[in-house]
Amino acid sequence: MRSVRLEGSPPQDWLDAANAVTASMKAAEALTISDAKFELQLLSGLTQKAEFPISGTNLLVIGEVSGLLHVAAFDAAGKKLCAVEEASKERPGSLITELKNLLKDNWKVADLKALEIKEVFRLGTLLVRSFQIDALIEGNQALWRDERVREWLFKKFNNKCWYSEAQESVSSYHLDHYRPKGRMKDDKTGATSQGYWWLAFDWTNYRVCGQLLNVKKVDQFPFADAVRGNAAELNSIDLESPILIDPRSQDTRLVSFEFEDEETCVAVPAGDIIDEDKDRAERTIEILGLNRLARLNAKRAEFWTKARLAIADYQGAAGKQALRTITKINAITRLREMVIYDAEFSSVAEACIHKLAPTPLRAAVFEAAAAQ
Repeated sequence: MRSVRLEGSPPQDWLDAANAVTASMKAAEALTISDAKFELQLLSGLTQKAEFPISGTNLLVIGEVSGLLHVAAFDAAGKKLCAVEEASKERPGSLITELKNLLKDNWKVADLKALEIKEVFRLGTLLVRSFQIDALIEGNQALWRDERVREWLFKKFNNKCWYSEAQESVSSYHLDHYRPKGRMKDDKTGATSQGYWWLAFDWTNYRVCGQLLNVKKVDQFPFADAVRGNAAELNSIDLESPILIDPRSQDTRLVSFEFEDEETCVAVPAGDIIDEDKDRAERTIEILGLNRLARLNAKRAEFWTKARLAIADYQGAAGKQALRTITKINAITRLREMVIYDAEFSSVAEACIHKLAPTPLRAAVFEAAAAQ
């Protein structure tokens, strides 16, 4: 993989709009409903949604409609703060599942203990916050789909996918949130947790990703330890140790490539790296599905073959000295063009040169590349 260089920033009006939405989400995260100010209403045995209240003031209402939990909250002005319904296949450990387990068969407010009521309001508060934040993200997707921002980011890497270095010949592009904006999931355990909602409109969290890779990645984002960032401390994410290799970091060098046959060149962990880094490389390859697409493997093989043929021309230079010199210069030029930053699959060409080229050729190619 190759590290992507990112300089500058999107248009100021886009930044202003994105910052405004983020501020609204942080305000929603600060909302609290409590038993001191809100009335709690519990309704069980409802058979249709029409029986569930659609208005109120300073009210948290929880009802069971045909066995599924419904939650709504209204502030002092009667504004609806949230309206949440349990899914028919609710994921384990969700807030609404916790609330349902807490209430179980006890649907009388008077029979709830003081601590149980506080827990109901705590879960209700979290549902209100989650509902409002999700609504803001859903309602402002146009920001990360803004063509000005997309084109600006695409041009930073010559319209290549930041993870695979493939251009649109392999798949169309998505704008990926490197740190998931919704929930995130561990690739090994399947455990889920809240994602980075406060980075949903932070352009530094965007990565250009081929559609088929992004569909495979979805919300997978595992960690090497328990440290997590938070919305209150913007730089707290710098203390994290994510497993997934960021294409904007120098850790991209942990992933290399190997040629198998004329139709297959696969991503592999780089050689001579420690076990922890090998694990990161292997899991990144799996999370992104870097080897699951035959078309991508074939395109890499094509570029590996081009580099190998140039190396063979260099090594097989024959005839008079002048002719040998011209042949070698031509081979060096071809390889230099293949490893420049903007070239498609430049890291594949680099891997081929490192593994197959003699030392003088490697020096001639990479010293020139480093000077660019």
